[in-house]
Amino acid sequence: MSIDAVKHSKGFLVVLLVSLIVRCLVAWFATVIEGNFPPMPEYLEPYQDYKHLYLNDVKRFLDGEMLYKDFHNAYPPLWIYTLSAFVKINPSYWSAAVPLLLFDALIPLMVYLIARKMVGGKWAIAIGLATALSPASLWYNSMLWLNPPPSTFFLLLSTYLLVSKRVKISAASLALASLYKQTALASLPIFIIAAYWFKSKRALLWFIAIFAAIVVVGSMPYLALFPSLYLWALGFPGLPTPQPYVPEDLTVWEYNIIKPTNLGTIFGVFGAPWLAIFLKQHLIYIISAVFIVLTLLFLRIRGWDADALIRYLLYSQLLFILLFPRGTYKYFFNSALPYFALMCKKKGDLLTFLAMNIGLLLVPRFFEPWFALVVMLFAYAVNRENLRMNSNKLIL
Repeated sequence: MSIDAVKHSKGFLVVLLVSLIVRCLVAWFATVIEGNFPPMPEYLEPYQDYKHLYLNDVKRFLDGEMLYKDFHNAYPPLWIYTLSAFVKINPSYWSAAVPLLLFDALIPLMVYLIARKMVGGKWAIAIGLATALSPASLWYNSMLWLNPPPSTFFLLLSTYLLVSKRVKISAASLALASLYKQTALASLPIFIIAAYWFKSKRALLWFIAIFAAIVVVGSMPYLALFPSLYLWALGFPGLPTPQPYVPEDLTVWEYNIIKPTNLGTIFGVFGAPWLAIFLKQHLIYIISAVFIVLTLLFLRIRGWDADALIRYLLYSQLLFILLFPRGTYKYFFNSALPYFALMCKKKGDLLTFLAMNIGLLLVPRFFEPWFALVVMLFAYAVNRENLRMNSNKLIL
């Protein structure tokens, strides 16, 4: 075995062990208290979706009720299939959390593997460890057992495979990410273009075909039996609200801890509900236009490389959080922050990554979508500074 292979194995094991140990400790505490947390500040968003929503949905599914038709579920079917399989094996309180924790523990490992291709061994370990100790991830994923880990893992795996120029498997991985959580679709245009840049037009067509085939097959039989209901449940815009659900009144503004926050929430909080309502009514057009612009900007890149892919994947996730009409929650950031970690090239960048995590936890809920813009600005600044440093090194 070569020296590089030994170093790689050590780095792999270090990141994996730290990630597993930390998450086992956090999850052990969460298991002991069974979600009975003391009163906490609203800005931490201490949601008990696992206890009051996920487990209930799993029970109904295992009791034979039809997903989407007999009970509402806001996620693609692979999500409920995975949780239900673990509960079927062992019907304990914590069983459905096992796949969430496993995927969460593997996310820093995927970050490490991608970083190795970009910056080398020692620094890749630092980036992997920073991701493993990410406060936002430990809180929302490891402690509260919320839903980002499976989708985030496959999103990062798809990134790793694409950087490795394994386009077909990358497409399959992105499809799995989308079948766990539909927010992964925000990155689809970037992946499609990158498949062309990394390989060829033929690779681009293969990527689209494989992705579409897996998503369609994975959405059966719901997509065939009641397509409008299925797509509506997943949050696709422009679809009529089916019975017995009541359509959301877009002419009324309200704010509470249960509802997600969107771009206009902050204006309603500070006395301009009319502006909050106006933005909510028009965000679908704004987000569509912004993603078209983002895609065109990505197409115009010269000297395309893995750094550009990481940067634009980060932007795509953050823009979704900023502009999604129905609103988002803080835990959505856990699919974006690993890409910020991959942009880090020096110690100061990792401190910025840590600051973004802490800032996310502490900012008021109504500012959460706008915090995505803050993270984007810091990511842009980190990238510009690192480019300048690299240019100075080349001159010297």
